[in-house]
Amino acid sequence: MTKKKKNIILIIPAFLLMGIAIGIETKTPIKQAVIGLIVGVVVYFFLKYRNKKINN
Repeated sequence: MTKKKKNIILIIPAFLLMGIAIGIETKTPIKQAVIGLIVGVVVYFFLKYRNKKINN
């Protein structure tokens, strides 16, 4: 079995890109990109905390 890679950091740019895509549709890409970035950071820290709690 290969060791599982920890690519949880990739969730931040994913939410950023989703925010930009929504912003293009609603004509406010900068606002939606910032919201996507904030949500991505929050989700990143939540998942990091949850994984640390599960592994201990």
